[in-house]
Amino acid sequence: MSGNTKKLGGGIPYWHLCDGEGRLIVIGAPGVQAEETANDSDKTLTVPADTWWTIKSIWIELTTDATVADRRIQVDIRDGDSDVVFSMRVGETQDQSQTRYYSLAPGLADLTAFRDGYLTTPFPELTIPEDWSVRIWEKNVVAVGADDMIIQIIVQARTVLESVES
Repeated sequence: MSGNTKKLGGGIPYWHLCDGEGRLIVIGAPGVQAEETANDSDKTLTVPADTWWTIKSIWIELTTDATVADRRIQVDIRDGDSDVVFSMRVGETQDQSQTRYYSLAPGLADLTAFRDGYLTTPFPELTIPEDWSVRIWEKNVVAVGADDMIIQIIVQARTVLESVES
């Protein structure tokens, strides 16, 4: 493989490599994948075709309605057949009528109690291929259509293009 660093028009650096089969592999700077639809606490983001994502961190904001019950956030990595291949839960539940903030990334403390509304959880840096998905959901399924969840996932995308002419 051979490679070079380039900059996009806005000055954002990315790597491009050519493999032995003449395919161009573009490794971009980290970017955000987000899902912010209201009245939904079950979110899924799918890796696009010809792309791999390396998950750097996950940010979750959950605002719960008045339904009395505990909510618990779960993150699932699913393959192209929707089989769960990795799953983890945060260390604390969330009550009704609250807004809480969750940060998941490598090296974070595994908190089991909220601090000023914030909770951190260690999450491994994972690389997942095209058609795999990240599902972030409230696993107790208390008020899926009423609670509001915002997710932002920082990923580094690697895109493979079919072939490049010299």
